[in-house]
Amino acid sequence: MDILIVGPGAIGGVLAARWALARVPVLVLARRRQTEELLEQPFVFIDRKNARHTVSSGVSSARKTGGKSCQAVFLCVKSYDVRMALRGARPWIGPRTTVVALQNGVGHERDLLRACGRARSVLASCFFAADRLDERTFANTWGNHIVLARESANRGCAEAARSLLSKAGWQLSLKSSAHRLLWTKLCFNASVNLLGSACMATNGELAREPALKEILLTVLAEAVATAKASNHPPLYADMASLVVRGCRNAPSQRNSMLQDLVAGRRTELAAIAGPLIEASRRRKVPAPALGALTRLVGALERLP
Repeated sequence: MDILIVGPGAIGGVLAARWALARVPVLVLARRRQTEELLEQPFVFIDRKNARHTVSSGVSSARKTGGKSCQAVFLCVKSYDVRMALRGARPWIGPRTTVVALQNGVGHERDLLRACGRARSVLASCFFAADRLDERTFANTWGNHIVLARESANRGCAEAARSLLSKAGWQLSLKSSAHRLLWTKLCFNASVNLLGSACMATNGELAREPALKEILLTVLAEAVATAKASNHPPLYADMASLVVRGCRNAPSQRNSMLQDLVAGRRTELAAIAGPLIEASRRRKVPAPALGALTRLVGALERLP
């Protein structure tokens, strides 16, 4: 049985490349058939050590299979596209297919659970940097860590997802609370993605420039306080060190929201900042810096 990647963008392309290089065949499903067919041809993968690899086989167009149940489906689309992606991937999702969601933000989990049920659904967060430099070049510039939520209902599928990802050399962690996992990444993204997008700054600049670093940690503190007040405390006690270290380790990385802004695409602002802004108001947790950045990025996104 096959692995299906839905949405072979930056994250999906990196996953596909690493599986293919490990000689684990994968299918890819994109909006356009041409995108799938491009990845059937040789393409380039740049790893964390800046080594270039040519992926010459192992990636196939899902459309050409005509639809068949896969062992696992990995959703690598934007958070607002999860519902549409699940509809599009329906021919490949059988009664025993593991479905893994790798989105930023909060809210997409409801679509996943509604469509697939708790037993087959695995929520996950990526703690690595991915970029699609052009149609045939993908880069994994930093990080090797994927965290999966393994709860009592989905234990078997979470273990299956871990087994498949480990074949490509990923470092995997299992956490017992899906909500805490999502809110941990939410706090990370709310600080790094919003500030980087507002200032058009790389991750390295956020950690290196004193003024930017101060704002970064201020927004992070507001997000963490809001998460704790909402009974979703982050999984890691020292989020400040985690965020700064992540930025320093990927100095040239443009976060995914900044990539979307520059490309004129819709961002995940609503899924990342929206839940925190709403929770801060509901729980009466002050979050002025987060609010200001949210308004600024929203204004940038609306520019023609």
